[in-house]
Amino acid sequence: MNLLLKQQTLLVIRALYFCMEKRWAELEKKFKLTPAQQHILFLLGTHNQKLSPTQISELGCWHLSTVTRLLKPLKEKGLIDITANQELLRYKCVTITKSGRELLNLIMDEVKKMDQFPLNMSHLSENELLSFLEYGQKVLGDQKGDLFRKMLTDARVENYNYA
Repeated sequence: MNLLLKQQTLLVIRALYFCMEKRWAELEKKFKLTPAQQHILFLLGTHNQKLSPTQISELGCWHLSTVTRLLKPLKEKGLIDITANQELLRYKCVTITKSGRELLNLIMDEVKKMDQFPLNMSHLSENELLSFLEYGQKVLGDQKGDLFRKMLTDARVENYNYA
């Protein structure tokens, strides 16, 4: 790939990310949770309600120390519990609480109502959007592996009505 294509790819992906973060910040104001904290609730809601901090780190693409910092306010708000793993006591298990599931559902209900979340894509046809996702998932699979890509594409919040 030539340098100009590399530069354009970097700039487009970075700009799209920051546009998405701006929309996500609207939810931060309403629910008093950062986008990263919302994402942790989503990860827990899509992975049988429990994960280790290491799994959260891998799925959220964060350093483990970042995960530790993000978990503290969620625990203080009663949205998650952190317990010792019963099989390996030196490891932790993070679970979403009933309050956390209820808040996650409220956030997702709000997202449903936001026509321009995560981005304004109203000018794209469904086929164009599916092509965009297909290319993005192909690149993601090459970067993070097909298992990671599959976990993302198969992610569904348990007992949530997506209709």
